[in-house]
Amino acid sequence: MRARPTSTTLPFVYGGGARGRPFGSRASKAHARGPEPLQASSNVRGMLHVCRGELKKYSVILASQSPRRKELLQSLGLEYETVVSNFAEDLDKTKYSNNAADYAADTALHKVEDVSNIILEREKGNGDGRYLIIGADTVVDLEGEVMEKPATEEEAFGMLSKLSGNTHTVHTGVAVCLLESGGRSKEFTKCAESTSVTFSVLPEEVIRAYIASGEPMDKAGSYGIQGSGGSMVSGIKGCYFNVMGLPLNRLSKLLIEVLGKTSEGA
Repeated sequence: MRARPTSTTLPFVYGGGARGRPFGSRASKAHARGPEPLQASSNVRGMLHVCRGELKKYSVILASQSPRRKELLQSLGLEYETVVSNFAEDLDKTKYSNNAADYAADTALHKVEDVSNIILEREKGNGDGRYLIIGADTVVDLEGEVMEKPATEEEAFGMLSKLSGNTHTVHTGVAVCLLESGGRSKEFTKCAESTSVTFSVLPEEVIRAYIASGEPMDKAGSYGIQGSGGSMVSGIKGCYFNVMGLPLNRLSKLLIEVLGKTSEGA
């Protein structure tokens, strides 16, 4: 009897629910005054287990509306609220020649800074909350050309045509802010993670069909590795989740560095 072929599933995290609802949602009147004090869950998993005690002291805020980042953050066992940044993401790329990683990190920092100001404004100095704000920004770097989200289908076609048969680098900048709104104390930290991604040669009809699916239009470089775009990737070197938009290992290390480890018995 012939053995059935086995299949390998790329890592994908499922999530959702009210814990990721936008700031100001009608689902909770508390949002009219600011994010409700939802502390990090004691069920934090993975590397963050060592700083679980410190995490409980903060309300975690995700400065992003990306479904992928929401799912990845939930995979760590964190409960959080979403506050979307108003930052225009319009930093001058000419100032980041051959340094797209810094461009992504600085963009993430601006997002987090904007969200910290939103929280302070909505509390208007009356709150005494402690917030841990996490922001990220992802770009694709092909030999110095920075690719973000496509504005049109033709722009998406141009990006994918350039990526076809080539190796590019995905940079995700991550920024963290510790905010104590009562004393208006802010501490910012940023970093960046880079992953090399190689594409197969893509026929034009494949690119056109992929664009018609709609998947590329909200993603840096016009593809999503966790979706059907993953079929175009022949190999990666580095963090897979970084390509999705949130490098879990690097983020965990950054939070441990910022928060410190939980003392024994916590």
